[in-house]
Parts: sequence; structure tokens; C-alpha cells
Amino acid sequence: MDKKLAELRQERATVLTQMKALAEKEDKDFTVEDQKSFTDLTAKADALLADIERKKAVQDRMAKTAEPVEGQPETKRAPAAVKSDPYEKDVTLIIGGCAKMLAIGKDGVMTAGQAAAQLYGENHPVTKALVTNIGTAGGFAVAPDVASEIIEILRPKAVVRSAGPRSLPMPRGTMHLPGQGSTATASYGAESRPAGKSQPSLRGIVASFKKLKALVPVSNDMIRYANPAFDAFVRDDIVKVMALREDRAFLFDDGTLDTPKGMLTFANQYAVGTGGTAGVFSSSANSVAAAGGNFLTSTSAYTLATVAAELGGLVNKLDAANVDEDKRVWFMHPRSYNYLYNVQNALGVYVYRDELNKGTLLGYPFKKSTQFSVAIWNADGSNKDCSFVILAEMADAMILDSMQLELAVSREGSYTDENGNSQSAFANDETVIRAIAEHDFQMRHDEAIAVLQFVRWAPAIS
Repeated sequence: MDKKLAELRQERATVLTQMKALAEKEDKDFTVEDQKSFTDLTAKADALLADIERKKAVQDRMAKTAEPVEGQPETKRAPAAVKSDPYEKDVTLIIGGCAKMLAIGKDGVMTAGQAAAQLYGENHPVTKALVTNIGTAGGFAVAPDVASEIIEILRPKAVVRSAGPRSLPMPRGTMHLPGQGSTATASYGAESRPAGKSQPSLRGIVASFKKLKALVPVSNDMIRYANPAFDAFVRDDIVKVMALREDRAFLFDDGTLDTPKGMLTFANQYAVGTGGTAGVFSSSANSVAAAGGNFLTSTSAYTLATVAAELGGLVNKLDAANVDEDKRVWFMHPRSYNYLYNVQNALGVYVYRDELNKGTLLGYPFKKSTQFSVAIWNADGSNKDCSFVILAEMADAMILDSMQLELAVSREGSYTDENGNSQSAFANDETVIRAIAEHDFQMRHDEAIAVLQFVRWAPAIS
């Protein structure tokens, strides 16, 4: 059976992982059988790479020489897009153009391809993308080369992705990640006393895809124009709603209702696992404060001294849990950041401003997001303007992508607006664009997250 490019790449990645495991063995453990296996794997990896290159070459040439099939109207051949074309400089514009063409073609990929050839030109990137990448059920599935560019747009908007977590493909929608649960023990004893028996235990992390969906209605008046500015509008609107919801899930969701678990939930798990209490936080009722684990409670009548102690306390929580210091990142609301940026000591010196201007806080980079609420109630309800500050080791964070982005469009569908009212795309002369992504978020170690709860830091004037 002929394998697709994605399957070949996945198979080669598996082979390279096996080679890496063999190569990392010490010389005394590297056997003759290991050498034979390494040689065989090298040959297999080279053969797969050659197969991948051949298929890519064929795919590229098919895109460049695509012709209408018999029975389809001929289109005027246009020159290839010049290097000054914005679609060549910003590949992500293709997503907006493809969505528009699918709408014009009434969900038919071949009809959309004809429309793209007429409006953009036969050799334009939008037209070639429609020719070579056909989704299921009339949708448009962004090809891997284009999807990677789309993720780059998500990262600056989504603080968790931009903080550098491990990104792992999850092509089958689920993945089992084995890990160590406990260690063996060692002890001193008399010469004749036998050593006590101990052994490490294993635990398992099971990741499974969570489906993120967005429906974006777009005016058909806008769709009728072939202009990069309009394509960018379509793209940005889709990316924005997907990025913001994904980011909130990776920070705060609890894993129920088909959502991923976020950082706050993993911190709660660690607190419970160490004999503490999970926090239950609300913006409409008294919260239940988390206790134990890597949680700290901020001083409500905060001062420069208490703030410094709390920041240092979060760092100490990770250090005391033996968490690595490879890629620690702060996450907070802009209100908390603006307090730190503007706070002065008794001598009128800005305490943190110089370091914040360099992009770090206590040596670690930071991320600001209004996804953090500043309306959390504390445990007795006396303060209703609380937030969080999180310090996380992002080398322990994993985003597992099962499907990065798929688009489908409809002119006849309906959707529910922000007020809960049903709207008809046909009646409103709109096109509804549906975007789907599938992924999961996991932490290799729950203790890699420290949380400061009930934070009230704010500039003097806010």
C-alpha cells in the first residue's frame, strides 16, 4: 500500500528515535547486536528519506503543472506569484484565501480551485493549495507545510505555546507516556547485614485528543473580493478565537466537559498528592483556597516586602521539589506585571523595571495574558479582585497535536450568536467558516508548576 508523506515522516521519526537510543548507550553496553541494529536502522532511515524526497518532488511538480480535468472550463494561465506578492512573504494568508474560495465554490474543492484560478491566477499559492490539499466532507485540510506556518501565528497570541513547551505529534489521537512513579532506596548497614530490597515503580500518562471548534461568520460582501487585506482578516479572526480558547484551556481548564487539563489543575493534583487540598476558585462566590503542594497565598494588604517574598517563595517551591531549571516561565495578568514594573522602594528606585525591560523577572522570562481573571473571590469573600501568578517549568509541559487545523465552509448553515440567538447564514448573506483543531496538554511532572493564589497586586492608579 502506498504510504502518504505524513506516514513516511512519522515512520522515519520512529526509526531515528530508535537510533538515538542505541547511540546513547555506553561503550561497555553496546553489543554486536546493537551495532547490527544501528546499521539496519541507518539504512532504513536513509531509504525512508529518499522515499519522502521522491514523493515531495512529485507533489511539487503536480502542483506546478495541474490542469483542469476533462469537462471543466479552461482558465487563463497566469504567471507565478512574484516574490513581492504578500502571499509569498506571509504564507498564512493562504488560509484566508482558501476559505474564501471554498465559500465561492459552495464547498466544492474543484469549483473553488477554478474560482481561485480566475481571481488569483492559476499559479498563485492559493490556487495551488486548493489543488494539492483536499479535506474530507468538502472541507479544506491545511497541509503540514502550511499548518506549521499557522501555528507560528498562534504562538505570539497564545502565551502557553509561545513559552516553549514540548510539541509532540499525536497522529493516532492518543498516546501513552510512561514515567517513573517512585525511586529505589539505598541505606547504610553493617558488613554482614543484607541490603534491603527496593525497586522503582512506574506510572503512566495517557494523552488523548480534545477537539477545539470555532464557527466564524464572514460577510459574503467581503468574500467576493480577492484582496490580501481581506484574506488576512479572515485568517486573523479564525486564529484569534482558536488561540484564545486553547490558551485558556492550557492555563485553567480542569479536564471536564472534553477539555484538556490546564496548569492550575496539575498544581491542584500535586497538592492533593502531597496530602493537601485542591483549590476551587470562583468569581461569583467564596473560593476554596488550595493548601499544600506548590501553592502559596498572597498577602491581601501587600507591600514591596511581601511581594518579593512571594516571588521568591514560588522559585523556592520548584527548587524544593527538585524541578529542573531549564525553561522556567512566569505567567500573570498585565495588572500584576504593571505593579511590578512601576513599584518603587523608599529611595524612589524602580525595583524590577530594569530587569523587566530585559524580558525577565528574577532571571526567568514572563508572559502576560488577560486570560487571567482579576475578579476571583478569596476564601472569605472579603476581596473580590484576586488573580494568580504562575511559575512553570516549560520543559515539563507538553502540547500533543493530533490535528492542527481543518477548515470547512457553508453558506446554508446556521449558528448561535453571542446572545444565544440562532442566525441563518443564508438569510444574513454570510458564510460560516468552521475551524477544528485536536490536541491535549500534559505535564511530565505535576510538581513543575508553582501557583500564587489570591494576588491583588495593582498599580496605584488602575
